[in-house]
Amino acid sequence: MDHSPSIASALPQLSSFGHHPNPAVDFCLEVDTLEAELTDQRAGLAPEFDLARRIARAMLFRVGGDARAVSAKARLRELEAETSPAAQAA
Repeated sequence: MDHSPSIASALPQLSSFGHHPNPAVDFCLEVDTLEAELTDQRAGLAPEFDLARRIARAMLFRVGGDARAVSAKARLRELEAETSPAAQAA
């Protein structure tokens, strides 16, 4: 019987957004994904996911002291403002 660990158990667990094990990097990648989705939707492509729901979920992330995550949070706030019902009505 083989008692070696499986490949899945040897891999690091992904953080809450499912992109990377490091939470700050994971958050930054989520913001990148959200920006790309908004660009696609503006180009007329069908939505891949509920952008507003994912933005709201990402807004709950606390960035801490990681400078990249702080910058990503600022970009996320801009995305939230751009996709708000008031911005879309204008």
